[in-house]
Amino acid sequence: MNLQLCESKDLAASAQLSLTNMQPYYDMYGVEWGVADIHRAISELLNYDIVSDHGIVGAVRLSFDGAGCQLRDIQIADPNKGKGFGAKIIGMIRELAVKRGMERIELKVFQRSPAVHLYLRCGFVQTEADERFFFMRLNLP
Repeated sequence: MNLQLCESKDLAASAQLSLTNMQPYYDMYGVEWGVADIHRAISELLNYDIVSDHGIVGAVRLSFDGAGCQLRDIQIADPNKGKGFGAKIIGMIRELAVKRGMERIELKVFQRSPAVHLYLRCGFVQTEADERFFFMRLNLP
C-alpha cells in the first residue's frame, strides 16, 4: 500500500478524527475536550493527512524544537487500523526528522494505549512516566 504525508487541508475533519479515536481515553481520564478544543490545539502544529491509494486514512501532527521532533499525534481511522500503517508512518516521520537535522523524536502516549507497543517495536524507549502518560524518545543517527 502506497502511503504519503500531505499537508492537511481540512483541520476540522482532522480534529474530528482525533476526537473519535481519543474519546475513550478522554472519558477514562476525565478530559473534557471537544472538536473545537482539538482544532485550537492542532492549529499551531504541522498537520499532515495520511493518504493511501484509497484516500485519507489518518492524520499526523508534528512540531520541531531545537534538535527534537515532537510527534504530537498519529491518528488512523478505524477501518484502517491494524494494517501496518503506524510503523510505515513512523518510518516516514523518522526520514523527515533526519532530513531536518533532528537528533531525536519525542512523544507522549497514554499508558493504556495500544500504540505503546507500536512505538516500542519502532525503537522508542520510555524516558519518563506520570499517572497517565509514558514519555518516549527515539534517538536518530
